[in-house]
Amino acid sequence: MSVRTLAVGSGDTAVTALREYGENPSAFVGLSEGYAYFTVVGTRGVVPYRAVGGYLHQPGGVIAPDEDQEFLLRAFVEFAEERRRKAVATRLRRPEAELFARCGFTVNQSGSSYSVYLPEFRLGDPRLAELRLAVSQARLAGVEVAEVAYEDIAAGTGELAGIQGRRSELRLFAGRIGDEVVAYIAYAPVFGTRPGLLHHLAHRAPGAPQGALEAVNLAAVQAFAEEDRQWLHLGFTPLAGLCAQYEVGSAHPTTARALRLLAERGERLYPTAARHAYQRIWDPHLVQPGYLACHGRTSAGAIRQLLRLTRSP
Repeated sequence: MSVRTLAVGSGDTAVTALREYGENPSAFVGLSEGYAYFTVVGTRGVVPYRAVGGYLHQPGGVIAPDEDQEFLLRAFVEFAEERRRKAVATRLRRPEAELFARCGFTVNQSGSSYSVYLPEFRLGDPRLAELRLAVSQARLAGVEVAEVAYEDIAAGTGELAGIQGRRSELRLFAGRIGDEVVAYIAYAPVFGTRPGLLHHLAHRAPGAPQGALEAVNLAAVQAFAEEDRQWLHLGFTPLAGLCAQYEVGSAHPTTARALRLLAERGERLYPTAARHAYQRIWDPHLVQPGYLACHGRTSAGAIRQLLRLTRSP
């Protein structure tokens, strides 16, 4: 097998693959700083990854045409083993979970992702009363929202600095009170069968008024709807919406029980309630289970590592 890896500087190859073959709304995560891109000569597509401890972490699945995905994934596993690392993956959708299961991964549901279908979004919907209240609170506090350039708010923001190599792909909306930025959200492109944008990075300054992020996101939703965009993907929340019926055939029962116990009792150790509440306030039209995968058996260390990785880009 002829195998080569593409260095971080070859991110343009990954962008091209994402535009042509990307289906997972979270695939853009693999274009962040620190990721490299695995491919095999003679195939199309890439496997974004980065080394984290004893693992090669892969977010969002293989970015390739269907007929090349399994070959690329099996080659990636060999690549990881040659380097004495274990291949792991996060933010997988059901189709990707089944592919990883076929390739020898232990796969468990680890959370859910939420998406809003913009042509059907109506702010006056009775189910969005909580959202309207939050936005009203922010506006009464003086929050004004506008789309901004990356350079306007990137200085001093570690999260945005970490994706500067892909900043041309982002849309940024910021909420200000006077000259002070109190909240901002960066949106990344999503391609495939549910194209649109991903609610990628968000920041709310300490002391920002309630509803600041909601006000920023509402302004973006309205702008994207006017552009006839189809979907706003609110992203993946670990430990949300866990259900036994969503598990795939290679699920590890002990891991599934541990994740559900953590979801029920582990808010102090792994807080996700606020993030989940923020996503649910938009009354999403689509809720999908998300999965983590670990090649071979899943260890407690792998679970902790995978959950940590899904908390950040």
